[in-house]
Amino acid sequence: MTRLLPNIATWFAAAMMTVALPAHAGVAETGFLQALAGQWVGQGRAATSDGETPVLCEVEGTMRSDIRVSLRASCSAQGQSGTIGLSLYFSEMSRQFHGQITSPVRYISGSLVGELARGDLFLRLAADDGSEGRLLFVTEGQGRVRLLVTTVVNGANVTVFDLPLVRS
Repeated sequence: MTRLLPNIATWFAAAMMTVALPAHAGVAETGFLQALAGQWVGQGRAATSDGETPVLCEVEGTMRSDIRVSLRASCSAQGQSGTIGLSLYFSEMSRQFHGQITSPVRYISGSLVGELARGDLFLRLAADDGSEGRLLFVTEGQGRVRLLVTTVVNGANVTVFDLPLVRS
């Protein structure tokens, strides 16, 4: 028994040291976040109560750390303009991306959580209006990414924002 206690104490100390070490994202996660940094421009479409309308956005991505990026999109549609803010970070503990999105509309504002798969980022959106949706960053080649936001309307997934972006 006395021999078992030091082994347990050693194991526990080693486990606690491992937990206390700084977390670092993997190469794929860090690379994806870093790829979002910089200047982007895109023309896409947004859903409205009257159908769809063209939307034009200029986006600036800023790295806040090696595992955190913030995006600020200045968008205009139908003579109106607004700002969409997005903050994303990768949690080594949960092995997931987490974040927040803010926009002029409540069903595109809320908390985000998701994973990187096949080079694309899939995030679940818990919207401020109580609805749920998805936010996707789909890579479309070097210097190109597509931002898609979907929500559920009458039981069906509906794309409410589709914005192909190119590095400017």
